[in-house]
Amino acid sequence: MFVRLPQINDFAYFGGTEQSSVFMYLIVLSGPTASGKTRLAIQLAQHYNTVIISADSRQFYREMSIGTAKPDSEELAAAPHFFINSHSIESPYTVGQYEADALELLQRLSSKHELAILTGGSGLYLKAVCEGLDTFPAVPESVPKGIEADYQTYGLSYLQQELQRSDPEYYNEVDLENPRRLMRALAVCRSSGQPFSSFRKKAAAHRPFTPIYLQLQWPRAALYERINQRVDLMMEAGLLEEARALFPKRHLTALQTVGYQELFDHLAGKISLKEAVDLIKRNSRRYAKRQLTWFRRDGFWKLFQASETDSAIQFIDQSKEAGLSWAQNRTEASVQGYLLKGAEAIASFDRILIKGESLSMVKKVPAEPFTWMLWHQLQLMAVDDESAYLLTSPDHKVPAWKSTQLADLPGWAQRAVLKNKPPDAPSITFRIPE
Repeated sequence: MFVRLPQINDFAYFGGTEQSSVFMYLIVLSGPTASGKTRLAIQLAQHYNTVIISADSRQFYREMSIGTAKPDSEELAAAPHFFINSHSIESPYTVGQYEADALELLQRLSSKHELAILTGGSGLYLKAVCEGLDTFPAVPESVPKGIEADYQTYGLSYLQQELQRSDPEYYNEVDLENPRRLMRALAVCRSSGQPFSSFRKKAAAHRPFTPIYLQLQWPRAALYERINQRVDLMMEAGLLEEARALFPKRHLTALQTVGYQELFDHLAGKISLKEAVDLIKRNSRRYAKRQLTWFRRDGFWKLFQASETDSAIQFIDQSKEAGLSWAQNRTEASVQGYLLKGAEAIASFDRILIKGESLSMVKKVPAEPFTWMLWHQLQLMAVDDESAYLLTSPDHKVPAWKSTQLADLPGWAQRAVLKNKPPDAPSITFRIPE
C-alpha cells in the first residue's frame, strides 16, 4: 500500500443514512443533456418494476415539451413518471418546493417500492432531494432590485462578468444563460461580501433512503455531436412553432431557457433563424460542459455508458447487497478516489491530469466480485484524455488496457510515479488503453 486507508471524514462522501433507518434505495441517474438518461431510466424502471421521478427543472412545465426533450407519450407509458407536465409556466415552481414535494412523494412510494429512480440533468434539483438545500444570508430588498436594474440596462453579459469576478467557482458551474440564477447568486455576493459558493453546506441533510449514483459518460466530441443532432430533430418536430406560441409569455422565469430564448430573439427580429439554431447548439454544448463541471466536483458518481444497462443493474444490485459507494478527495492537481464498503475503503487510486494527459495509480484493488468496478470506472474517467496511463501490479488482469514501459511515459508521469512509489512497493506495471 502507498497510503493509509482513509477514514470517512477524510474526503467528500455522501452515502445516505444509517442502514437501520433506510426504508428504500434511490437510484440517482444523471448526466449531461442528450446523454440518454430517459432511455436508461425507463429500462431500469421496467427491470425493477418501479417509478421514475423527474428532476429536470423544465420538464415540470406542461407548455414546454419539444424544447425540453420531454419523454414522449410512448415513453411515458413505458413506466410511471412523476413531475412531468405537473405544473404550468404561469405558476413559478422553486427548487425548495420541489424538494418538499419530492420527499413527500418518496415517503408515499416507500410503502410499495423498495427502490425508485430519480433522474435529470439539473444538479441543483438532484442535490436538493438527496442532500438538502443550502442556507444563505438574508438579502435586503434593495440589492436584487439594483441587480435587476443592471440587467435591464447592461444585459446578461454584465451579470456573467460580475459573477466571474465575485465567485469563479460558481461561475464555472451555473447555467450562464439563466439570468435569474445569476442574479440570485450576485445578490448574495453583493449583500454579504462573500462568494455565493461559500455558503453551500458541507454536510448532507438526513434522508430516509440510500442513494445509488449513476452518471452517463460520453467522449466530449460524441456528446457534442449528439447535442447538435438533437437540436436539428427538435426543429423538425416543431420547436419554432412551440416557441412562437410561447412568445407572448417570454418574460416568465420558466422560459429563460436555452432553446427558447434564442428563438424568441429570432421571432423579435433580432437574429435570423439559422443564427438562432446555431446559438441553441452552442449554448446547449456550453450547458453540457457546465453540467459536467458540477458533477465532477462530487466523487460519488459511478460512470456508465448509455448502452451499459446490464452493468448498471449489476452495480445497483451489488451496491444494495454490500453497501457500496464512491468517494473522493479532490485538489486542483489530482483526485484520490475510493470505493467504499460501508466505511471501509476496498479500492483506492490517485489520478493526476496534466494538459489532457492522465496517470491513474492504483493503490488498492477490490476483491471479487467487485474488481470490475474499479477498472470500469478508470476506463470511463479517461475517455476524453489525449493520453492515459495506468499504474498497477503486474498480476492484475485489466480489461481494455495493454502493458507498456516506464520509459514510454511522458516525463511528468515518470516523475509522478517515482515520487509516489515507495522503495519497498511491490513490482508494478504500466498500461495504456488498447
